[in-house]
Amino acid sequence: MEAYFLGRADYEPTWQLQERLRQRVLGGGPEVVLLVEHPPVLTLGRSALPTDITAAAATLAGSGVAVVRTSRGGKVTYHGPGQLVIYPIVRLRQGVVRHVEALAAAAVAVAAELGIAARFERERVGVFVGMRKLAAIGVHVQRRVAIHGLAINVTAEAGAAFRRGWFLPCGELGAQVTSLAEEVGQPVLPDAIGPALLAALCGELGEAVPRLQPATPSLLAASLFVE
Repeated sequence: MEAYFLGRADYEPTWQLQERLRQRVLGGGPEVVLLVEHPPVLTLGRSALPTDITAAAATLAGSGVAVVRTSRGGKVTYHGPGQLVIYPIVRLRQGVVRHVEALAAAAVAVAAELGIAARFERERVGVFVGMRKLAAIGVHVQRRVAIHGLAINVTAEAGAAFRRGWFLPCGELGAQVTSLAEEVGQPVLPDAIGPALLAALCGELGEAVPRLQPATPSLLAASLFVE
């Protein structure tokens, strides 16, 4: 297994990279875990409706928020600064449900290391502290290889789009969000929790923890794929 920290990278090139990495895995190549922060973007999953976005297009554009319809399951969610996203491009060990549970368990473990009691809610497909959503999950599986993954709110900035009411988070009216930093009452940074999140996920998957290497989507694609 390989692991790369992409820093802050646009959503669509990162998605395209996942698709290429999935084809590499399907061809017998190594599994990969990507860790990344995205610039502000609303992503619409396969179940999302246009009415799930409540803000005007001009409002989103004026705030620098992109809108992308994507292949993952679920409805609308937000990615942006202050949120860490983990994308495991891996073969399913025990089915889709177990894969989603492994992602959730990794987030719960990271929260527990900070003294936060988080839990996975299967019906709402997310990780929660009380009624406040800490992490969202959405995946896409093709020939038993998954892409997409889990987004965990690390700083209060990650919840800004939720609190502005720009969309219905995962289709829930009046949904609440939180972050690791808000729950512990002190600063926490996405790149600081990356290694812990990677280690927790690898533990759930029964894999040794790979070295986390810095990269960008374009440089990684150039180094891994020969046209």
